[in-house]
Amino acid sequence: MDNKKVVIESLSTGRVGIDIPELHLRRRWEKKGAKVTIDLDTLKEAIYYKGVSNLFTDGFLKIDDLNVKIELGLEPEGATEPENIIILNDAQRQRLLTVAPIRDLKETLGKIPYEQIQELVDYAIEHEITDINRCEVLEKATGINVIKAVMLKRQAKEE
Repeated sequence: MDNKKVVIESLSTGRVGIDIPELHLRRRWEKKGAKVTIDLDTLKEAIYYKGVSNLFTDGFLKIDDLNVKIELGLEPEGATEPENIIILNDAQRQRLLTVAPIRDLKETLGKIPYEQIQELVDYAIEHEITDINRCEVLEKATGINVIKAVMLKRQAKEE
């Protein structure tokens, strides 16, 4: 039997792992962007474990193939684009933090998992985006003062 392989990518800056002895499944993603393959049949069984499904719904791991996500129950039947699990790319982050209406930023924060919100904050700090209204929205969502973090980053660069 020819079993389909699923490529899973890590979105987390830390180490992520799945370890389910009864399924003989042990996989590790050592860094952000690391890709690992898993048999689709094995993944179908593993997704019933709350910890495994949370890795996908909370934004630590991602699957690019929409059909596989639908088959695993991570997206609704008939979806043509991701609805439940939204992964932002750099262009979308830049748009949200600069030119998009504040309303769009707030809506997006309500749809994406906390890990993605954290990455949005990291992106704002890294690119020194200090729009006060957007930074306030991010601070309410995470408790991180982006403006202060950018100032500390600049001070550290000067020293």
